[in-house]
Amino acid sequence: MSNQAGFRRREFRRREFRRHVAQALQWSGTARVDRTLMLVSFLAVAVPIAVALLLKRPGIGPAIALGAVLLAPEPAPGNAAGHGAILAALLPAGAAMVAACMLARLPGADALMIALGTGAATLVNYSRPAAVAGVRFIVVLVLTLALIGPHAVHGGAALLFGIGALWRTGLQLLVRSGRIDMAPAAPALASALAPASAARRAPTARQLRAHLRRQLQTLQGWQYPLRLAAGLAAACVMRALWPQHHFDWLVVAVVLMTPRTIEHVPVAVTQRVLGTLIGVCLAGAVVHAGLPYTALLLLLCLCGTLAPVARSGNYAAYCALSTPLILLAMDAHGPIGDGMLAERLAATVLGGLLIAGANLAMEGLLRFVARHP
Repeated sequence: MSNQAGFRRREFRRREFRRHVAQALQWSGTARVDRTLMLVSFLAVAVPIAVALLLKRPGIGPAIALGAVLLAPEPAPGNAAGHGAILAALLPAGAAMVAACMLARLPGADALMIALGTGAATLVNYSRPAAVAGVRFIVVLVLTLALIGPHAVHGGAALLFGIGALWRTGLQLLVRSGRIDMAPAAPALASALAPASAARRAPTARQLRAHLRRQLQTLQGWQYPLRLAAGLAAACVMRALWPQHHFDWLVVAVVLMTPRTIEHVPVAVTQRVLGTLIGVCLAGAVVHAGLPYTALLLLLCLCGTLAPVARSGNYAAYCALSTPLILLAMDAHGPIGDGMLAERLAATVLGGLLIAGANLAMEGLLRFVARHP
């Protein structure tokens, strides 16, 4: 009987592993190639890189392009969202960059960053738009501090990030104003969706505040902020203990991969590790080939054009395309060697382990609290 039970457990683990890998590699059936989005993405990345080359300042191009890819709000399908929605989505990124600039040279910048990030993470209990804004604020805060903070080697990245985000947002507003209309919204589809949208009654601000207060009085309401804070704290300690290992990427990886809900091995973590592995290998292949710097910039233009399109299809593909852009922006003022690329990959795997450990610890704590109310 024990042999049969062991065999069943192994079969169950194999099936779960295959299901997990299939989920990580699955392309979303609802994802569609949007020509307008591809055009905006290409211009948002290619123009800053080309202008930087013309000005003989090639190092600033990738930072502006990274801001255009990561910080600017993504347009909704068709014309579902107006100018106000696009500008409102840009506010968390702008606030995070201002906060990062204020924290960068203060003593205890890491502790202040974790405190701000933990506070923003509580917004996941308020509403979905607030959750998206809170996560955007955290990601931009951590990424900007990684570039301009006390552990960074250059300090103008926040301004370049902001230029990239504003440039991308301007392109999106231009598209929505109708001056570029390659993919107009279908009126029949809009009218068909309108009654369903109107029929759904949105909760009032008072109800949302009451829900937030109730959630923050329970451990469940703090599970994401506490897991994020623990992962960031561990990553910051490791960066301080081993400064020679470029562990800025570990801090960034933790904030990018921590899921809002608890999973033992989150699919997003698997996708992030797999996508980062591909992206690091891609960047390493270009570096090893000894191609001129302009060839690397052309690769970044291709990655920056396809990454926003891949985001809605598969997160691993998005990570594979965005990783070379992040790597070059973070290391624009220094050579990208084999050791640095290997450390970026090791930091990603380590970040995944930190997140899995935090998830297990929080799940155990939630079970203990449930048994001992």
